[in-house]
Amino acid sequence: MCTGAATLAGNTPAIGTGIWLLQFGSGVPTTPTAPNSALTGLSLGSNIFSRNITNGVCPVSTATVEIYRDNNPSLSNAGPNQTVCATFATLAGNTPAVGTGSWTLVFGSGNITTPTSPTSGLTALGAGINVFAWTVTNGSCPPSTSTVSIQRDLNPTVAKCRSVTNYLLRPSGKHGG
Repeated sequence: MCTGAATLAGNTPAIGTGIWLLQFGSGVPTTPTAPNSALTGLSLGSNIFSRNITNGVCPVSTATVEIYRDNNPSLSNAGPNQTVCATFATLAGNTPAVGTGSWTLVFGSGNITTPTSPTSGLTALGAGINVFAWTVTNGSCPPSTSTVSIQRDLNPTVAKCRSVTNYLLRPSGKHGG
């Protein structure tokens, strides 16, 4: 889970009284003696609760549940848009402090050489706009995604000169005047 709240779900005892108790981590059951109780204040990582049912001097019946809270992933930053003339480029995504990033092609064409590297190379870029997404994920939390456009311009037409024909002008023998 990704939020600091959850619901504990336990059984209703036919004999005895039940209570939810924190064993590890943090969190507060809003109604600790109810079989199903809202839970707030979960810390990141492991939070362990026990459902204890007691009746007089008899041994306690205990069941435990672990609720693991993931941290939100780092915000994704796919880097600046680029314009290139070549069929290759280098992406410039951020390195996430929390989570793992991965590149995907959204639009256009191109091969991502190392999808999990923030600075992966691109090959075989198509002419025009090519859009790539950098998505950072962590556990069950919603991903963080941003995109970058790599525009590939085509080389201009090769310039050519036409051959020049030399003309020899001969005087006609007439002079102006």
